[in-house]
Amino acid sequence: MAPRIKVPANFGKEHINSEAHGNLLLKLKDGQGIKTNSMIMSLNSPVIDNLTTNLFQSSLEMDDFAKEAVECFVESMYTGEVDLLKQLIFEDVNKMANVFDVSWLAKRCLKFYKTVILNFGSNSYEEIVFACEVASRAHYNLKQSNYVSSFVKNIVSRNIGRTLFLQRYMADFAELSKRQIDMSVAVAGNFSKSVMMPFISHVINNLECKKLDENSLYLLEQLDVQKLRQDFPMYFNDAANLLAEVAEISESSEVNELVKKFVETKSDIAASSSKDDYTEDSETTEECDIDDSDCEEVASVAIQTEEVEYDWINPKLNGSYSGVLLNDSVQFITAENQPGSFRIRYTLPGEGRADQKWLNMRSENLDTSQWSYIISGCTVNNWNKRFLHEVPHDKLKHWIITKSSSHLKVVCNKVTVLHFNFSTDCDSDKRDGKRVWSRKENSADFYCQLNNSIILRTLDS
Repeated sequence: MAPRIKVPANFGKEHINSEAHGNLLLKLKDGQGIKTNSMIMSLNSPVIDNLTTNLFQSSLEMDDFAKEAVECFVESMYTGEVDLLKQLIFEDVNKMANVFDVSWLAKRCLKFYKTVILNFGSNSYEEIVFACEVASRAHYNLKQSNYVSSFVKNIVSRNIGRTLFLQRYMADFAELSKRQIDMSVAVAGNFSKSVMMPFISHVINNLECKKLDENSLYLLEQLDVQKLRQDFPMYFNDAANLLAEVAEISESSEVNELVKKFVETKSDIAASSSKDDYTEDSETTEECDIDDSDCEEVASVAIQTEEVEYDWINPKLNGSYSGVLLNDSVQFITAENQPGSFRIRYTLPGEGRADQKWLNMRSENLDTSQWSYIISGCTVNNWNKRFLHEVPHDKLKHWIITKSSSHLKVVCNKVTVLHFNFSTDCDSDKRDGKRVWSRKENSADFYCQLNNSIILRTLDS
């Protein structure tokens, strides 16, 4: 056994590849190698100590790892520091720290993950999904569950909505690996509604297949049906009804078993409905499985939003909703490119009366993502006359609409697609536009005429 010397320690990186001391060769995938000292490596790693001291190995195959990652690993063993560690090689270095049981380096890797990888510079989806995948693989491949809990706590504390992140992460549901489904369930926590929305959309789009695919069966097996029924009865009922519809055309015993589980749970609702303290359309507050201080579920979009503390609902087609003007903006998300329109009615108090004015927006061309708009009292009341500017083609669109005394502003996925000036942009015959729209609004109502997935921010639950 190697003598007990406390590591990490600085043995001097100048001794790496030393001809005099390099008695342990680390073989790289490109045929090259790094000469290391077996004593230094053994002091850091009990695994390497056993391989060299008891099994008399003088070389180790390292071709599973990138050369740059192995160089970082070796320098860390020699210096006790992780100066070469960066995101590109992080997973390889973390894997080596665990494979070779270098406990202090594994701790440094976790610290790097928390302080660097989770320190999103712009809250972009790419940053967040990278951190999500790192955590998922660490848990799946290395059994490091603390990466997953760190990821979840971070996105909650940063007010990054899990529901909307998972809608994008799970968008190609059929292509998800079981690892990614497990990660989705872990990210959702007790807020199982977050994973049910992509699942329900996927099943609806594949009903003609007359069966549930492997991913659908796997996800349903991971869910706590009783918890879903209790906390989110609307989504539970949607799932139960869809499963019953699939069961009618399916001969799969697995589907029938799942349907039986949902139907029996649904029957429990009917039997105990007089005792339950919730209604079918209500949703309870999330109870997180992490620290209470991190328990607030926010539904901000990962790519752009400010702190939000309100509910997000799925408005019904042709439904109207009040309580949508929050922090001077109306916000909603359209989850698919789709035909349809929406209307926002502003109530604008004046002397002795209150005027009601509308912003109307309609999708005109799905291929080009072209939208036209009408502002009552400011523009002609016809579609295809005024158009939003360069609406992003993204499948998931987060809209933020803000009215000031001088402008009406529409932002879609960080892109300002309308900045309407009441003084200069009104049609020449609309003389009252500026006078009425410049008033401070006291409320706004949302009217949904979109045929597919949409989520609206509101005070209503």
